[in-house]
Amino acid sequence: MGFKTNVAIAAGFLLAAIVIVVPLAALLSPRTAQFRATFRQKCESFPETSERCEHVLSTFEKAYVGKDSCNFPGEAYHQLLTENPFTHPCGKVNSTGYKTVPIMSGLDLSLLKFFMSFRVQTMFWSGTKGLVHDFTKRKDHFVTLEDTLLGHIMNDLTWCGKKGSNDTFIYMCEECRINTVSSFWAIASEEFANYTCGPASVMLNGERSKPFDPTSYFGAIEVRRLMYPIVQSLTVILVTKNNKVDCSHESLQVLRNVLDPKVTLSCRSVTESRIRKCIEMGTTTEACWS
Repeated sequence: MGFKTNVAIAAGFLLAAIVIVVPLAALLSPRTAQFRATFRQKCESFPETSERCEHVLSTFEKAYVGKDSCNFPGEAYHQLLTENPFTHPCGKVNSTGYKTVPIMSGLDLSLLKFFMSFRVQTMFWSGTKGLVHDFTKRKDHFVTLEDTLLGHIMNDLTWCGKKGSNDTFIYMCEECRINTVSSFWAIASEEFANYTCGPASVMLNGERSKPFDPTSYFGAIEVRRLMYPIVQSLTVILVTKNNKVDCSHESLQVLRNVLDPKVTLSCRSVTESRIRKCIEMGTTTEACWS
């Protein structure tokens, strides 16, 4: 019995070693084919770009493959962003609205607001990722960075290269503050903000101690590039659970100090339940908080 028990215990340790070692080996191995397949699938979900997805992928890989992932320069993505600029109709009416406002006498304010409601606005966010993307899913009135081609593809992806390797790794990338992923989002956020025009909006999490976080992508990069007269106004949508937080929050004064003083800043406090109701009803317009 003792011999059999020892054998069983030894077999158990061996099985445990296999279970532990195999996943670790899988994590350490490159996932080039897997990453490419995901990249293509996400790219092809934009019908107007499906025919050039291979070129987009090739340009993207040239930026980081064979390079160290730490202290990675955002400029490496310059060609990718140049070849795939933002094209959403910033400040223009969408396909469901009127192309021009008809000439008529006595155009009242309510009718003017109706026509203006079809203008497509840039929407920034901080601490509200899931909610804001549910809200902008139709892309009729508001567009976030993740609703654009490159933002959509890279959203929720992790990637890195390694010096001397031709592969893409999606696990076990070296941990550092400035890396292949963070550098992409930093330069993409900068370009996205530079593209913004007319009125813009930002959805902030009113449940956080600092709804406006100066260290976030919005606070450190995007808001600082919203310049008048290209951008005339910025509306803060302060999302709360129960309206206990309002627009007098001190962090919003920090936002006012960072924003170009000529850009008009306004704020609307709104509950998440109201935003969710708008999403369910399909009325994702400014009426959700005005």
